[in-house]
Amino acid sequence: MYPKSNYFLTSLILSITFFLSGCAVGILGGPTSYSDRRTTESQITDEKLEWQTVLKTQDIEGEFRANFVSYNQVVLITGQSPNQEIIDKIFSIVTNMENVKKVDNYMTVGPENTVRGIANDIAITSNVVSRVFAEDEKDQTPLSIIHLKVFTEEGAVYLMGILNQQEADKAISIAQSSRGVKKVVPLFEIDSSYKSNAVK
Repeated sequence: MYPKSNYFLTSLILSITFFLSGCAVGILGGPTSYSDRRTTESQITDEKLEWQTVLKTQDIEGEFRANFVSYNQVVLITGQSPNQEIIDKIFSIVTNMENVKKVDNYMTVGPENTVRGIANDIAITSNVVSRVFAEDEKDQTPLSIIHLKVFTEEGAVYLMGILNQQEADKAISIAQSSRGVKKVVPLFEIDSSYKSNAVK
């Protein structure tokens, strides 16, 4: 089995980052009335999928770097591979996994992201998350980070979540105006049943 670059190091750093972000919610006294718009079962399934995808792709031969983010059973794949064949194998494995509804594959052929690049991506994600916190309840289009999942790869910010159109537009605007962002890729589920000025 070949090393898959800095995936587990990155996962550890991300876990610490989001743990600290979670602490910030309590410190900032964010609105506790917000709740995840996924079902409890869906949240648990997403957690499982993010680890199962890693485990199921570890035996693919060749050095590559792959990240997997799941939201409401839609799996985002990012990372780098030396060839398209590996990318196709990863896509096929994930697509055929149980409970996966859809796969958004943004893995690219090219050199692996560097440790410095990964650190920059984590900083961008943290900045976007922090700005969403700051904007929450600031105007007539409240956007809760609980409804949003942010992931950054080589300066591209991927946004996932179940939002109405106003919330989606707000999230995109925040990400686009954040420091270091090269592009924004919105992957939302748009649900107009959620009202921007209503507590859900």
